[in-house]
Amino acid sequence: MKKILAWVGILLFLGACSYVGYRAYLHIKAQNEKIAELERSLETTEKNLAEVTQNSASLLDALSAEQQKNGFLVEQAGTFAAAVQRLTGTVTTLEKLTKTDPELLIKYSKVYFLNEHYQPEKLTLLRKDYIYNSKEEYFHARALPYLENLLSEAQGAGIPLLLVSAFRSFETQNDLKSQYKVTFGTGANKFSAEQGYSEHQLGTAVDFTTPTLGVLFEKFDTTTSYLWLTENAHKYGFILSYPQGNTYYIYEPWHWRFVGVELAGKLHTENKHFYDMDQREINDYLVKIFD
Repeated sequence: MKKILAWVGILLFLGACSYVGYRAYLHIKAQNEKIAELERSLETTEKNLAEVTQNSASLLDALSAEQQKNGFLVEQAGTFAAAVQRLTGTVTTLEKLTKTDPELLIKYSKVYFLNEHYQPEKLTLLRKDYIYNSKEEYFHARALPYLENLLSEAQGAGIPLLLVSAFRSFETQNDLKSQYKVTFGTGANKFSAEQGYSEHQLGTAVDFTTPTLGVLFEKFDTTTSYLWLTENAHKYGFILSYPQGNTYYIYEPWHWRFVGVELAGKLHTENKHFYDMDQREINDYLVKIFD
């Protein structure tokens, strides 16, 4: 009986061991399958990552290429914009030149001839309170605001300044020169231009005087009005046409011509005279004469 019980115990022990071993086997198998699945998943993930990395590299290369292309386009766009700006400026300049009388900055006194049919594009009647003898005087319409500003500023500063002469037609200059020749003979050539050579025909030249001097303005340079003009006329675009020592006419401190603020300012700053400049250099200021 004891032997039987012993064998039964042994068999039960062996069965228990087998069961435990089987359960351990199943657990290990399950773990191995999970590990295998994880390894397969990891392998798949590594492949996907490799593809993503490769695709990323391709995208980065493509992005770099696009950036270079965009940089080139931006550079070209900048170049194009600059070209358009230059072209626009050129067109604007040409447009302004087509609307500006090319005669306005020509050196006429004994240099170039202004034909008898020339007439300024538009003349405007000057205010009588600006004229010494209250007769009708006309001035170039586009240059008139500069002249009026000059006269207004002079009056505001207490400077007695009036006009004795402005625009003269070809015929008027011819008649005036004929009168001078009768009185002064060939000596008239020293102070009076022949018709077609007078700046007055442009409509942008004036002769100044004072209430005291009137038409006897030869001593105009002894007045405070002349001194004021030498210091301020350039601010309004006016220059003294025939300074002391010029080779065209006698010294005429009363005779001033509108040439535009920029050119007048340059001549004043550099202490130069209009008729001493090369005509080609002068022509560069035509587009800015009414700026």
